[in-house]
Amino acid sequence: MYARAAVAALLALLISGDAVRLGWDAVQPWHLVFPYFWFFLLLEALRHRRKVDDAVLFTAGAALGLFYGGIYSKDLQHGFHPLGIDWLSVPCALFDWGMIAVLGSHLAARVVPRTEDNPEPPLVTVVFLAFGLGASLVVYGVHTAFNFYRAERMLGATWLLADLLFAWGAWKLSRRVLHLSEEGEGDRSDWMWAVAAFSIWLPGARIVARLCMLIELPSILMYFFVGAWTAAFGVVSWRLWKERAYFDSTALADSRNAKIAAVWRFAGSLLLILWLGEDLNSARTEGMFSVLIDLPTRALFALAFLTARLKV
Repeated sequence: MYARAAVAALLALLISGDAVRLGWDAVQPWHLVFPYFWFFLLLEALRHRRKVDDAVLFTAGAALGLFYGGIYSKDLQHGFHPLGIDWLSVPCALFDWGMIAVLGSHLAARVVPRTEDNPEPPLVTVVFLAFGLGASLVVYGVHTAFNFYRAERMLGATWLLADLLFAWGAWKLSRRVLHLSEEGEGDRSDWMWAVAAFSIWLPGARIVARLCMLIELPSILMYFFVGAWTAAFGVVSWRLWKERAYFDSTALADSRNAKIAAVWRFAGSLLLILWLGEDLNSARTEGMFSVLIDLPTRALFALAFLTARLKV
């Protein structure tokens, strides 16, 4: 249990892209313990009584993304957005955290082979899970009480409403996790298709628009090319959606597209860090990560996840 959770947590951290976004802060022990190790240990404990498949993992990862990114770290909040919420980033966060959860567990299942026996979690595991959640809430309380969040994110008066909205979303997804794990359903929900499509379309549209501005095309041509990208992507997405009933329901122990996506995210992030050095926290880094890593790996994972079942 602990070995699988630790391996999955380390793999998830390496492929998350946090190193590009946070620099050396991404490899701090607490960041590895919470949310990564805590999350995967919770799922390992859940396996004792419930079925945990890739759909459950994706939903659980999405719930963690709302809790961690929306409330704990507030990566999804900024004062310049309506209600202080970065609305365009929320669907991408749902997809990215779901992707990280599935990829981490899928690869860990090959490194540490899983047996059919899922023992009851010992008391020390339950204590650790409670302590990890409690510690995160303490950190949240301290940052809130001393206005660290407001200073860092320039939050306005609606920050509490934003926190409540993220808490509600995380709670609803957590309830969905329990339902899926009870029913053993592996079907992809409509919202999974929606966030996958949006998370791939958005960076593609931004890239097209940015290229048009760089070569100083008229606005009408920029809208035309963004519309062309939208139409082409819509046709491909619609075809996958219509053919979803014909996909094989057998769980794959080794998905080529999933492996390529994971290796690409890790290697690409590492190369980007070595190349840019101390210039990581810049718009240039964000743009390069989006073009070279985020867009292609999201597309590869979406193809693997939406057209097959992945063994986790």
